[in-house]
Amino acid sequence: MLDGNQNPNLRTLVAYVPAMNAREEHVPEAAALVTGGNATHYWEDSGILGKLYDKVLGIDTYAWDFWMIYKPGIRWEDTYPPKPDFGMHQLWLAEDSEEWLKLDSEEFAKVVDGYLTELDTRPSIR
Repeated sequence: MLDGNQNPNLRTLVAYVPAMNAREEHVPEAAALVTGGNATHYWEDSGILGKLYDKVLGIDTYAWDFWMIYKPGIRWEDTYPPKPDFGMHQLWLAEDSEEWLKLDSEEFAKVVDGYLTELDTRPSIR
């Protein structure tokens, strides 16, 4: 989905957290897997990000390996991050979630493409 995607409307933020014994030294190898979609990579060593997102997502486990989509203009301005417009996960403990689907990368890519198409067809304000 991201390889070669240079659509200026797509911003990919990847936050690495200390799940499954991950450490900052592991980030470069993992970051090599996500190179398109205007990707920016972050290492968050405290683990607070997953704890904040488990509350926002309404899941009963530490939130990691969760893919989220935000529409343009969303800002994190409160204690908790904003709830995503769409998300999928690979969290075995969150399998019972009625709101968040298990990750299907092809379906996720279709949703991303749909959002990008919607942006590309908006009337210009110029």
